[in-house]
Amino acid sequence: MTKVSIVIPIYNAYKYMSICLDSVVSQTHKNLEIILVDDKSTDKSMVLLKKYKQRYKNIKIISLRKNAGVSHARNMGINAATGDYIFFIDSDDFIGRDAISKMIKVASKYEADVVDTERLFWYQRKSRILTFTEQKRLKEDLVIGNIHNDTRSITYPRYVTGKLYKRSVIKDVRFDENIRCYEDALFNHQIKPNFSKYVYAKGVFYHYLQRPSSLINTINVNHMDYLYVGKEIKVAYESNKYYKLNIKQIVDNLIMEDIMVILSVKIPKMKLSKMRKNKCVKDILELAGELSTKNLKKRYRIVLALFRSNLFISFYFALTSHLNLIDLGFRFLAITHPYKIKDERLMKKVILLYKKIN
Repeated sequence: MTKVSIVIPIYNAYKYMSICLDSVVSQTHKNLEIILVDDKSTDKSMVLLKKYKQRYKNIKIISLRKNAGVSHARNMGINAATGDYIFFIDSDDFIGRDAISKMIKVASKYEADVVDTERLFWYQRKSRILTFTEQKRLKEDLVIGNIHNDTRSITYPRYVTGKLYKRSVIKDVRFDENIRCYEDALFNHQIKPNFSKYVYAKGVFYHYLQRPSSLINTINVNHMDYLYVGKEIKVAYESNKYYKLNIKQIVDNLIMEDIMVILSVKIPKMKLSKMRKNKCVKDILELAGELSTKNLKKRYRIVLALFRSNLFISFYFALTSHLNLIDLGFRFLAITHPYKIKDERLMKKVILLYKKIN
């Protein structure tokens, strides 16, 4: 039976990680190696982890001597993994009971190096819980070749959680421990040239929990790490001997898409002075200037032109200062890509979890 290593980085997750751990230990696919990497938690996380280890023999705990961030924790998990595949999950998320089993079947059916799935968002908004997907759900599995003959593989979701990776395609690539944001996007782009086949499976297996307060708190100056990440993404493809003009166009537009989000959503909500925000905008625009303008989509060129105007920047920052842009975005997705939860017990469980962590 195919062996899967599940890597879970943990930091001060005592209040909410039981839902994650319960979902992993109850998988219908039994040949699992569960690697719990505690990043020097200061709460009772380790106490809970040891309780789970006593009950489940396939759990391995790695206790780090100092807090070094999620990239280091995931790297330690990769180094310790012995499975044929590696699956990453965050400690505040969870998966369906047959998630790994279904993904293994998909990997076997198509001989896939990576199996991806749609993520189901759980979003607490006041007294309501909204459930939705980020994209339109597939009616059938989407099978994509490598970047040399199918450039669609470049543009697909760049998260690392919720994906089943063949350990052999990761090779010696590791998460960059010098950055705090977009480390997962960079990791994925660096290993994409190693893929032979990438499958985006129909169905929803990964549950992604979100809270308004945690979302707002994650918008900080760390997002400026993209100044480095954007350049490294280009390097990941330019160093490939099959790098061609059509790949360059796709990569430039992909980086530009990230830049648009940083300019329009991230920088306006950073808790910085007006002067520092303007400096962030200038630095991000310099990164955009390194892309081939003629390759960019028209809408990107228009937005770039707007943000190069100091008058527009002042107007936009004033306009968005009282808006929760992420909340607006999630409410829009809840309307366009709604997902009804039929399992009442699961809904009650998540509601109780939200009450516990608020």
